[in-house]
Amino acid sequence: MAQSPDGGEKMLTVEQVAEEMNVDKKTVRKWINLGELKAINIGRLRPEYRISRRNLDLFKQERETGR
Repeated sequence: MAQSPDGGEKMLTVEQVAEEMNVDKKTVRKWINLGELKAINIGRLRPEYRISRRNLDLFKQERETGR
């Protein structure tokens, strides 16, 4: 698991998750708003989300079809 320079878990932006998952940023925000993908909102006036690598990996596992 990637770590930030301060030793904490690496946090990804909505844009980074969208690129990795090959989807639009709106789709990532929809997953967050539906509670399917856990994120931290660091924004003040409008949402600005950060997603941990761990939560993204769990999200991917939950969506696997097993086929």
